[in-house]
Amino acid sequence: MCDMGAWGAAIFSDDTAADIRSEYRELLEDQVPDAEATARVIDGYRHLSPDQEHVLWLALAAAQHRLGRLEDEVRDRALRIIDQGVGLQLWEEAGERELAKRKAALSKLRDQLVGPQPARKTVRRPWRHVTDLTPGAVLAWTAPSRGVALFRVLRIDDTRVGAAPILERLQWNGVALPSRRRLEGLQARTRTRHYGPDTPDIQVVSRFRKKDPDWSDTGFEVIDTLHPRAGDAASAALFHTQWRGLESTLGRELSEPD
Repeated sequence: MCDMGAWGAAIFSDDTAADIRSEYRELLEDQVPDAEATARVIDGYRHLSPDQEHVLWLALAAAQHRLGRLEDEVRDRALRIIDQGVGLQLWEEAGERELAKRKAALSKLRDQLVGPQPARKTVRRPWRHVTDLTPGAVLAWTAPSRGVALFRVLRIDDTRVGAAPILERLQWNGVALPSRRRLEGLQARTRTRHYGPDTPDIQVVSRFRKKDPDWSDTGFEVIDTLHPRAGDAASAALFHTQWRGLESTLGRELSEPD
């Protein structure tokens, strides 16, 4: 590919362009006025080198067009870049086929910018789930007569898209719940296969849509709350899942014959 941040010829098949689109939309979701959102994005990318500056104007123009908010100055800057072939030298180095794809993407964007503009779209912040679990909570999932899986909430991963618990799987193979004293001494279960020796089994469990099931909908129950341990606040998840996926994984695991 012609540039380390690009994986395709489309306007947003580029890390920087995709970031610009996301940041512009997030500002609008936060109810920042159109002109101010534009100014913030432009100011935030003043660090781009001269041979990368064109990415800002093309991405911003495309993002504004899609939302019915295309500003004259942004449109004019993007059109000049397209008409003057700014940035195409990078694609020439990638070969005729990639260059042709890039020119086609730019031609399509030009037609959009000079043609009739879509109606101004209302931009709202997407639904954001905030878990009711708290650090230290211990969750149990039980397969009758087969066993119990135990998880401890290490911390809450609080981001723009939601606040999700980071769970540590505890080392427990019993078919009944452990006593409080036993529970306090349980250490993290490790995942050696594919992840290296002594890797703690830690995962973040999220809900992306309001209709996605929560922990209480998938057979988990809070059985206790333990005091935080050293390192909990800095814990990192090994992988990402959802409650239904975790439920399915445990069902298969605990249903396997001994």
